[in-house]
Amino acid sequence: MISRRAVIKNLVISVGGSSLLSACGGRVTLGTAPPGASPRFYGEREMAVLSRVSDLLLPRTETPGALDAGVPALLDQLMAEWASSETKEEHRAALADLGAALGARSGGDFLDATDAAAQQALEAVDRAAFAGEPIEGYRGLKGLVTQAYFATEAGAEESQWVGVPGRWDPCVERS
Repeated sequence: MISRRAVIKNLVISVGGSSLLSACGGRVTLGTAPPGASPRFYGEREMAVLSRVSDLLLPRTETPGALDAGVPALLDQLMAEWASSETKEEHRAALADLGAALGARSGGDFLDATDAAAQQALEAVDRAAFAGEPIEGYRGLKGLVTQAYFATEAGAEESQWVGVPGRWDPCVERS
C-alpha cells in the first residue's frame, strides 16, 4: 500500500513538473534544437540514456514519439535555463540511478542492449519503482518526460479530448 507521504510527494512532483513546463512561458521553443546540437545541461551519456528511455516510454507509432517531439532537447533546455541548482543535482542523481538500475536489469550497458532487452529492463524498473523499490527519481523522471511530451505540439494533438466518443445522434427514434 502506498503511504500518504508518497502520494503527496508524487503530487508535488507532478505539479512541479507542470509548473516547470508552464513557467518558461515563451522562453522555451519546443523541439527546436538543431539536429546534432550538443546538449547544454546533460553529458553525452546522460542525454543518450534520457533519449533511449524517452523513446521506450513514448515510441513512434501512428503518432510521433518522444524523440520526434524533441522531448530530450526540451528537458535539456529546461534544465539549463530554468532549473535551480538543487533541481539539477536531484535530476542528475535520478538519471544516474536510473542508468545503473537499467544496466543491472539489461545485463550490461543499457545503451548497448537490444531494443527488446532495453524494453524489458525498463519495464522491470518501472514495476520495481511503482512497487516501492528505491529507484530514486524514476517516477518523477517518467512524469517529466510524459508532461514534456504532452506540452509539445505533437503531444497536444494526440491528447485531444473527445466529449462524446463515437457517433452522436441528437434525435433517435424510440422503438
